[in-house]
Amino acid sequence: MTVENLGTNLLREVKVEGLIELLRTARSFHDNQQRQKWTGQAVIDKLMNVFLSSDQSHLQPSFTSEQQSVVHHQRAPVLELVGASPCSGKTQLLYYLIGLLILPSKHEGVLLEGKASAVVVFDPGNDLSLLRLQKIMTNHIQSCFRRSSESCPTATINSIVRYSLEHLHVLRPQTSITLLATLSNLRQHLFNTAAHKSANRSVGSIILHNVDAFLWQDRLEDAEDQVNSTHLVQKPSLLSSRFRDFVAHLRRLQMDFSCLIMATSSALSTTAYSRIDGHLVPVLRSHLPNIWRKFVRVRLIVQHETVRKFPLGVSWEEAAAEAGQRREAVDNSVFSARLDWSESDEWREETTAALRATEGSGELSFKVTASGVLIT
Repeated sequence: MTVENLGTNLLREVKVEGLIELLRTARSFHDNQQRQKWTGQAVIDKLMNVFLSSDQSHLQPSFTSEQQSVVHHQRAPVLELVGASPCSGKTQLLYYLIGLLILPSKHEGVLLEGKASAVVVFDPGNDLSLLRLQKIMTNHIQSCFRRSSESCPTATINSIVRYSLEHLHVLRPQTSITLLATLSNLRQHLFNTAAHKSANRSVGSIILHNVDAFLWQDRLEDAEDQVNSTHLVQKPSLLSSRFRDFVAHLRRLQMDFSCLIMATSSALSTTAYSRIDGHLVPVLRSHLPNIWRKFVRVRLIVQHETVRKFPLGVSWEEAAAEAGQRREAVDNSVFSARLDWSESDEWREETTAALRATEGSGELSFKVTASGVLIT
């Protein structure tokens, strides 16, 4: 073999990668070696890692490291909190998770369970209450110090909360068009170190509060567009097209920032109940397009434990006599976030087995009080 042929053969074996691909591969290797703390909440993180482990185990051995990295990041966690009914507790749970994402991991040796990351929240309905978020974060810090038998001055707690909130980016688009435009420019905004104070933090999550906020508006626009169309062949659905673009933007952002995508939505109705490991779990009818349902990796159904209603024919005196007990029952009632098993027939066998082996099948119980959110 001539020197020229040898050089040609060696050159064919050289793989050229950019810095971004190299960093993605390194991040993917690190994540494979260590279970990821996506939110800081143990039960939710465990559920997401079960799905991710199953995805990683099915990477083809013939894949290059670049291909494996791409698959890994495309299958990064997408978490949806679905409210089974009004006042289900999904927004309160969201506040709690946001607090964990932006709080520091510890302060003066006391573990705060935070991720010290930056968080982007899309809040189209202007429903996010920063005062409530601040109160929940304050209560969480106080609880951490109490568990450690330590004390922390109120001024110090306020300073921790205030500094953490500087890394919360709240965006309020008013239409699905502006939402898509904002997602398109989000990468540029986050890399602009002069625009915010989060340059030294990783992006912990991109959150879409009320992901269905523009659904009915877009459906109406879609119907009007179909009616006014002069084409003989039916045009592609405007709603599906926008959700397709929506998911594509989120996938690209996940590739860039290796972050959790989290969303909240509300169910139209409870269609049935299934018994999973002794628990009655609601099976909800989703009103979001199929492309979104396939994009979500972990869907948690959040609901409030109901208190028995007064039976028919109860007298006023009997109702008054039970008033105190019923008030106590309401105050002590809990909220739950349970894994949605409605599409479990599409899961891999090892995923289903691992989920069933998880303590409580991955159910999270919590209480909501005036001062904060308490995980029970």
